[in-house]
Amino acid sequence: MPHISIKHFPRPFTETEKADLVASLTETVTRIFDVDPGAVSIAVEPVEPSLWTRQVHIPDIDEKARLLWKQPDYSHPLPATPPAPAEGTR
Repeated sequence: MPHISIKHFPRPFTETEKADLVASLTETVTRIFDVDPGAVSIAVEPVEPSLWTRQVHIPDIDEKARLLWKQPDYSHPLPATPPAPAEGTR
């Protein structure tokens, strides 16, 4: 404990980017949770944009909204970001 799970649109990462992400997240989590770095695990899972609503938005954002400390803001889309789910689908 703790475990961090990141879901994102597929993209290539350099070894430097991977190492930077792991180091940055590990430093923050160990400081905030007051744990040793060996207690932290990090999963990074690519999700195709066409599957984002069904595999991520509905189960992890809508259905677990009470757990979110930061809500997404789809009004500022990143490249290849699908539009926000249509009303009634989220």
